[in-house]
Amino acid sequence: MKNFWLAVGVAALMLGSACNRQGKTDNIDIIQSYVSKGEVIVADSLPVTLPIEQGCGRVVIRKAPRQTVDVVFDVQDADLLYGKILDVSDTANIRISQIVLPDGSGDGPFGRTVEYDLPMRGAYHLRIGENMMAGEPWGGDFFLELFLGTKIPYTLGRNYFVRNDYEAERLSSPVIATQEQFDAVFDGAAVMGAQPTPIDFSRQYVIAIVEPATDQSVHYTVRNLARIDGKLVLQYRREVGEKRSYSVRPFLMVVVDTLYDGPVELLAE
Repeated sequence: MKNFWLAVGVAALMLGSACNRQGKTDNIDIIQSYVSKGEVIVADSLPVTLPIEQGCGRVVIRKAPRQTVDVVFDVQDADLLYGKILDVSDTANIRISQIVLPDGSGDGPFGRTVEYDLPMRGAYHLRIGENMMAGEPWGGDFFLELFLGTKIPYTLGRNYFVRNDYEAERLSSPVIATQEQFDAVFDGAAVMGAQPTPIDFSRQYVIAIVEPATDQSVHYTVRNLARIDGKLVLQYRREVGEKRSYSVRPFLMVVVDTLYDGPVELLAE
């Protein structure tokens, strides 16, 4: 296992850096249906065609009040979409209203973010506009980022606990590639007859998060594990519950086949 690295943060910032995000320019003289990255596009009646390079695409679009923007992008080898509207105020009345699939079927509405399984290849459309049931008409510039990925199979590691003699507050890397590394952090215990998840480090590795001890209940939920731009991106949700009369070290453990090797990024919702 080589060249693993960690960058933890908000999903939009994480993926934005992987996409080498650039700022907008003031080049708005020409209305066109094909978008160069980083250019400000004045939306007209034509769909705005967003090129996807290395799994991501970005564009700044200027829309008029009451206008619905149609952004089209091509999907050939991905099965998962992340999208987000950025660089607008919290009060701006703008959202991703609908996604239209290559067969003409649609889904929505969404908010300023969308996470969607892509069941077929071809041209997809995102319709972006106001929520006509709430708020005033809105016009201005908004930044749209899209990321296309391929879902990676995984197994949750269950019936383990962080060893009492593991003193580091957090892991130095989210990737554990050997049995020796694993045994230094975790130990297993049968729970109600269920054995710890088997892990064969000759063909598998572990992606893990470890926290300091706390008396609050902490629950992790894996949203997706996907390959985006050559990286494995683990998107997860962390929820904090009530206080308890004892402390434990919360952790998340995901077991992955070494066929899906690569740099790992953790995305907390």
